[in-house]
Amino acid sequence: MIQRIQTLFLTIAAGLLIAMFFTPMIRYVGSDVTIPFVTVSYKGFTLTTIFSIVCTVLSVALIFMYKNRIRQIRLCNLNSLILLGYQVIIAVYFFQRGNVEKFGEGPIFTVPCIFPLCAAVLTFIAMRYIARDEAIVMASTRLRGPKKSARK
Repeated sequence: MIQRIQTLFLTIAAGLLIAMFFTPMIRYVGSDVTIPFVTVSYKGFTLTTIFSIVCTVLSVALIFMYKNRIRQIRLCNLNSLILLGYQVIIAVYFFQRGNVEKFGEGPIFTVPCIFPLCAAVLTFIAMRYIARDEAIVMASTRLRGPKKSARK
C-alpha cells in the first residue's frame, strides 16, 4: 500500500541502494580518477557488486510484500543484517586503502559509502512500523472474536 509510512522508508532505502550503482565509491586526491562501486573487487571477486544487487532487489521486493506482513518483517530483518555486512565490507576496504597510492596522493571514500548504513536504519524503522500494523490487525481480530450463532 502506497499510503503507509513504511513504504516511504523502504522506497528511500531502495533509492539509496540504486543510487550506489551510479556514484563513485573512491576518488583519488590530485587526480580525476574515480572508481564506482561495481568495480571494487577483492581477489577478482566483486563483493560490492553482489551485495549491491542482492540488497537492491530485496529492498524493492519488500515494498510489494505488503499483504504478508510477517514475511515482510522477517525479510526486513534479513535485509538490515545484509546491509550491515555490506557496510562492514566497505569499512574493510576503507581501512586497507593506505597501501594504494598509484593515481594521486591517496584514495578518498565518497559520501555514498554510508548509504548501506542509512538504508539499514531506514529498513529497520520500516520494520518497526510494519510490526505496529501487524499488532493493530491482531488486536482488532482478537476484539471481533469468532461469530457466535444467535440460535442455541
